[in-house]
Amino acid sequence: MPRLSSRARLLPAAVVAALAAAHPLGAQGTPPSPEQVLGYPLGEHFTPYAGVQRYSQALAEASPLVDYRPYGRTPEGRELFQLVIASPRNLQNLPAILAANAELTRPETSAERARQVAASNPAVVYFSYGVHGNESSSSEAALWTAWDLARDAAEVRGVLDSLIVIIDPVTNPDGRDRYVNWFQSVVGAAPNVNPQAREHREPWPGGRFNHYLFDLNRDWSWATQPETKARLATWWQWNPQVHVDFHEMFYNSSYFFFPAAAPINPIYPEHILAWGRRFGQGNARAFDAQGWAYYSGEAFDLFYPGYGDSWPSLTGAVGMTYEQAGHGAAGLAIQQESGDTLTLHDRAMHHRTSGQATLRTAAFGKTALLTDFAQGQRSAGQGEADFLLVPGDDPTRVEALVAHLRRQGIEVERASSGFGARATAYPSFPSRGQFPAGTYRVRARQPRGRLAVTLLQPETELKAEYSYDVSAWSLPYAYGVAAYRAGAGTGSGWTPVPAPAEGVSTVRAQPGGYGWLVAPGGAAGGPVIRFLAAGGRASVVTRESTFGGRRWPAGTWFIPARANDTVQARLTQAGLGGLAVPVASGMAESGIDLGSENVARAKLPRVAVIGGEGVAATSFGGHWFYLEQELGLPFDAVQAQELSSLDLSSYDVLVLPEASPRALRGAEDALKAWIRRGGRLVAVGEGAAVAAGLAEIKTREAGTPDSARGGPSRYLAGREERQRQEWRQEVPGTILPLRLDPAHPLAFGAGLDGRPDETFALHTGSLVFEPAEDVETVAYFPERLTRISGVISPENLRRLQQGSWVVSKRMGNGSVVLFADDPLFRLFWRATNPIYVNAILLGP
Repeated sequence: MPRLSSRARLLPAAVVAALAAAHPLGAQGTPPSPEQVLGYPLGEHFTPYAGVQRYSQALAEASPLVDYRPYGRTPEGRELFQLVIASPRNLQNLPAILAANAELTRPETSAERARQVAASNPAVVYFSYGVHGNESSSSEAALWTAWDLARDAAEVRGVLDSLIVIIDPVTNPDGRDRYVNWFQSVVGAAPNVNPQAREHREPWPGGRFNHYLFDLNRDWSWATQPETKARLATWWQWNPQVHVDFHEMFYNSSYFFFPAAAPINPIYPEHILAWGRRFGQGNARAFDAQGWAYYSGEAFDLFYPGYGDSWPSLTGAVGMTYEQAGHGAAGLAIQQESGDTLTLHDRAMHHRTSGQATLRTAAFGKTALLTDFAQGQRSAGQGEADFLLVPGDDPTRVEALVAHLRRQGIEVERASSGFGARATAYPSFPSRGQFPAGTYRVRARQPRGRLAVTLLQPETELKAEYSYDVSAWSLPYAYGVAAYRAGAGTGSGWTPVPAPAEGVSTVRAQPGGYGWLVAPGGAAGGPVIRFLAAGGRASVVTRESTFGGRRWPAGTWFIPARANDTVQARLTQAGLGGLAVPVASGMAESGIDLGSENVARAKLPRVAVIGGEGVAATSFGGHWFYLEQELGLPFDAVQAQELSSLDLSSYDVLVLPEASPRALRGAEDALKAWIRRGGRLVAVGEGAAVAAGLAEIKTREAGTPDSARGGPSRYLAGREERQRQEWRQEVPGTILPLRLDPAHPLAFGAGLDGRPDETFALHTGSLVFEPAEDVETVAYFPERLTRISGVISPENLRRLQQGSWVVSKRMGNGSVVLFADDPLFRLFWRATNPIYVNAILLGP
């Protein structure tokens, strides 16, 4: 962007205060405009996060209608905040208003009480801007919208009589500043509208994602990131009736608003869809008045539960996505294929206008909006069976799943004693009529009942041939937890489960005589690595053995008391205190003794993760976050383009996330030499497809669809039929069963309860490896493969069966380990995490 003139520099707090004093609110004057505080008209420049925050604080200081509320911090230390905008009376009575609003979320609230609340209470509208940091016009529009409300502008006059408005003006501050700072560093004295100019070519990884390169718009249901966790912690305070997520799409498009496209999750009550149409009609009138182009009912569906439209809709709000043409390529101005020039001002004005129209529609129908919200909540879980989650030999799995549900605001209860129940087992789990103490129950009929059902049921029906995202996500399979559906009111003696405490467990380790044993699995990986990183010693028991009357599976960790200085304190600090079980003797009652040659000492490897151009940013981010934040494993991030010039002997393990062939171009010989000298390459998904060529491991390609065979007829099919044929060859996130080699070190701790040779994969692509004599298969798709959940064609099922999902191959003194999918996909698919940890820590 052009260099800022003196009037465009961000103003100090003293000047902001002076402006506020010079323009007092209401009868005394008007709150300061964005231009008065920032020094430039909105749309002329990109406003960095600090400017968004400064104006928001200035507006709150000047206006009795605006309350500035911090709610968290990003990984880079920027403050997350909401602007609460309401009439002075409603702000003063906000606790009582929100308490009455919360009553409407409860299924037991009567229709009569709901009518009383709807008649007297304002509705809550929540606007989120900039979840993708390089979709930058939305945060500019947020400032305009806040100013419009604070000064009671004509376009929104009177809406605060009926509404409480929550504005989150920049939900991804780290990504926004990454984009804005880059753009300011490359733009010339005036913006260049040529799409080929550098200012329209954002470099890797771009500003779309947060600090850890997660797509926050796909994290609502998983809440892996600090920004999402902080936002959801406030959601249950507001319980909004409307949520709009303001986005941008490719710059040659126009503007999208609801109604949504198919497929739509069938669990939504009718009012969600009806109001989506009603808001769309209101937006259309506003855009028609300006002659602006727009569309609705296409492309953006309401199926995957992790978006900023679908997740709020599952909690009862009318959740909607608004998409403005622009995105990270648009800059301050860009020439579209039509020949028109699209400016930042245009983009922000379109979002401002749709926001105004949405507020008018919500205010006009406030009472009906609240009444419909309450009716939808009264029907939540009606006629639905409850969910039973059973702890197995590794109770940490079900505990992790329950913690996930509680972070989502879903109520969970725990049985204090065993009970019998007529229950239906999930596919691939054994039938049972008796349930042990410690079984968890999730009632379908609860304030977050639709969210609970969607996340927990075996399958959400997809009534379409295409979905914008993955087609399956059932959390019991994601965590490897046996799950059942049972009639409401099953069992007795249920105790509510509190919200989880975040951070490393501080349970003190019990004294150990000879040492401690730790069962393998997802919960052990991080604590064991932190223990090793702190200087502790640990070994792996490679065969099933019995100590102290308990059967310990292959892969159990042994931590000796001898030669482990201050070991008990280190166990506690690493989070092993609640997992480490004291053992009095090294002699096994069955299996191998702890001094056996088959008890192998573990060494913390020197790890690098490959990033840069050609590597999928979100995949790299998943590995970064998991290794650093969850495992505490030190690693170097290295650039793919520099692999051939790096001293690779500094590393024992290289991790290649999802990547295209260009990521390793020119580095093939250096990587092969490093592997043969003893290095271990761990590659996932499309990165594994690239690495398979290095290791001469064959892959299976997607075949021609059966329906398209038979000569030229396949080429004569119409466009829609060809699109359907292409869709049938995709695997858009399907849950499939996996068979494991339980004796292989990579499979230690990855199997299901009582079935160490089975688990589940979320398969998201076409890749599978061909079994071969010189390749060890760790996990594979079984013969006569059937899907558990999600969309997949019969042709793809046949292609995948008896195909390898994880393979290991020796190359000289080193090895490669390849995963057909990314086992860290969005960090919610936990069942296959142990295989990944073993691949890095134990090797083949």
